[in-house]
Amino acid sequence: MNQQAEGIIFWVTPDGTGNRDPIQKLADEFNLAVRLCKFDDLFNQLRAVRCRLVVIEFGSKLDEALTLLKQLRERAPHVVPVAASADSSVQTLRAALKAGASDFMSLPLDAKELNKVLIKLTQAGGVRPATDNVGEVITFCGARGGLGVTTLAVNVAVRLATRTESSVVIVDLDLQRGDVAAFLNLTPSQSLAAIAGARGEVDAVFLQDVMTRHPCGVFVLPAPQLMEEADAVGHPEVDLLLGLLRTQFRYIIIDTSRFITGATLAALEHSDRILLLTDLSVPGVRAARRIVELLGRLNVPTERVDLLVGQAVRGPVPVAEAARAIGKEPLMSIARDQTTASDLMNAGTPLNGVRQTALAGSVDELTAKLMGEAAAGESEPGILQRFFGRRS
Repeated sequence: MNQQAEGIIFWVTPDGTGNRDPIQKLADEFNLAVRLCKFDDLFNQLRAVRCRLVVIEFGSKLDEALTLLKQLRERAPHVVPVAASADSSVQTLRAALKAGASDFMSLPLDAKELNKVLIKLTQAGGVRPATDNVGEVITFCGARGGLGVTTLAVNVAVRLATRTESSVVIVDLDLQRGDVAAFLNLTPSQSLAAIAGARGEVDAVFLQDVMTRHPCGVFVLPAPQLMEEADAVGHPEVDLLLGLLRTQFRYIIIDTSRFITGATLAALEHSDRILLLTDLSVPGVRAARRIVELLGRLNVPTERVDLLVGQAVRGPVPVAEAARAIGKEPLMSIARDQTTASDLMNAGTPLNGVRQTALAGSVDELTAKLMGEAAAGESEPGILQRFFGRRS
């Protein structure tokens, strides 16, 4: 693949096979790289790589291809989908466009036809810059305090940056008591308060001055340094901020407080995934249920919410009973590892991937799930995981 390419085309076939060379030769004129991908791996690939255009080749799997087009429109609205099929009948063409295809190409592929599609999309703005509205917002929130949400958010952000080599930013929306900067041993000179007090336009250049970069590569937008500045950061400021960050970063990790504020609501509305951490105590389960109910009232789709069961605090509620009460099956359990968590917090250092601990294992597994991968070398699942199973 051309490493200097300005964007990527995923050419998707039922089994991921095909002749990439002639397609790549045509794409080179637009400085685009081509990757082959199979139907059931497309969304895993899209999570890990920025993409400008997806071409879905129907083959003999018409129904599966149409379903994939619909899912692509719903789950990745920033991607331009194009259908390609040897069956160019009016019926197939209509079905493809109805499913969400922006254009249709007949197979075998004609060079002029592909060129026309690329030119049209480029001139119309359909093939978007690689940094245009592609970032994934992942919000961490705790059902109650003391569950280790910040520890988890910080270390997942670091692990995403190292594993994917993608741009990652972590936003501290625990506005009054945020500790993300302290967890990374940073002393930032700016904070989210600068956005609320900006006199000029808040743009990418402005953000560069506000963010602090950790040596591991993760950028940090810290909470205000003064507690009284927290009130200045509300729903409008966070809404503007996240819209801008999507154009600059592959992953936007948000650490929230346990209090629902206007800023928190903006984050939840923007989130592609919401990771809700609870323990198995009665107050924890009750609080988690109330948050899920709130998200329902905000019209946040339930499939965006993933439940994490933390073992940091022991609780009497069985996992199955907690799942029924909350209305979500757990994605995974987070290991009880208070010694490691305390050491990391006080030292201001993230997990470095060398020290093998229970917490490191949980961070690795969660990161793999967020990337859409199976965690490499997963050990035998613990009793909680065997009880409620794993979600693919």
